[in-house]
Amino acid sequence: MNSDEFEQRLRRQPIRTIPEEWRTQILRSAAVSQSAGPMKEHSFSWRELFWPSPHAWAGLAAVWAVILVLNVASSESTTSPVAQLPPAPPSPQILIALELQRQLRAELMEIPEAAKPEKVEPARPRSEAVATNHHV
Repeated sequence: MNSDEFEQRLRRQPIRTIPEEWRTQILRSAAVSQSAGPMKEHSFSWRELFWPSPHAWAGLAAVWAVILVLNVASSESTTSPVAQLPPAPPSPQILIALELQRQLRAELMEIPEAAKPEKVEPARPRSEAVATNHHV
């Protein structure tokens, strides 16, 4: 059946009237939906926000969860007791190398011997300094 035959068949059908009770029900429901229409347009629901791409939102939430877990894990590792220890004093080899470097720099810049700073003893740990004071 093509569209021309269908149209001819429709033209031959008699037009029936809608029962009055149906008409009032239809008009009443149209009036109710029309009055509720503007309110519905301005209402907000979370489903409408997430509906266009729920998988993308779920993926984004998963990425944020992973970032949060990694951030917490890395902050716990930096607050470990090892991280709170003071830095170790420089080794004697490093102090000797620094002194040699200072002497070479002084020779190259031809600084007189009187202007050179005094040799500084390496700092002892506080525990040794306290121990020597208590033996008095």
